Amino acid sequence: MGNETMSLDNSIARLVAAIETQLPTPLMDRPTGWPGQIESALIDAVLSIRANYGSPTTGVRAAVRRYKDDVQDDKPNDLRRLAEFDPDKLAQVLGNRQVISGSLKAKCIIQAAANLARIGVQNSDDLDARDKEHKLAYVSVHGLGWVTWEYFTMLLGLPGIKADTWIVRFVSQALARTVTPAEARSLLVASAEVLRIDATQLDHAIWDHVRRRASSTREG
Repeated sequence: MGNETMSLDNSIARLVAAIETQLPTPLMDRPTGWPGQIESALIDAVLSIRANYGSPTTGVRAAVRRYKDDVQDDKPNDLRRLAEFDPDKLAQVLGNRQVISGSLKAKCIIQAAANLARIGVQNSDDLDARDKEHKLAYVSVHGLGWVTWEYFTMLLGLPGIKADTWIVRFVSQALARTVTPAEARSLLVASAEVLRIDATQLDHAIWDHVRRRASSTREG
């Protein structure tokens, strides 16, 4: 147990050092997401899977905008409404017919909305990121996992780390070894506590840093 603790402490120390030396200071503001808009957050989380996020007029954000226009609600916050959509109709509204694990993303959105609404999660105030039943309602949909569950809750304003490819790459390089998404998340949460910074803000800063570095490498 002692060696394991020392190893964990060493990993956190190395990661903290990488954060302090590689990321610009002060850290950029955390993204606003969709606080108080559980429908927007769910649509964003699922459509973002293996996709380019885009600008306000393209990609995921544009799809959220189209949904708001269709339901005539600029702050959509009722999963029961989203759960009642027909998958093909929602795909048409979103302008997105991408598939994950053999299902339309629109269908996955509807299934997740229905599962959550069924257990009493109707709006953003009802969602508890730490509630195992809430998480299970989301990840039980084929194609949706804990990484995008974390992102879904982050979009609603809850602190967290979305351990995607960029995040895992940063942690792996900082520690000079391959880490799993779960390990990357736990180490970054611990590092954020050491640095006394917001975990979501740290996530966004790392994501932007690694993405920019990868882009400049390709251009070079």
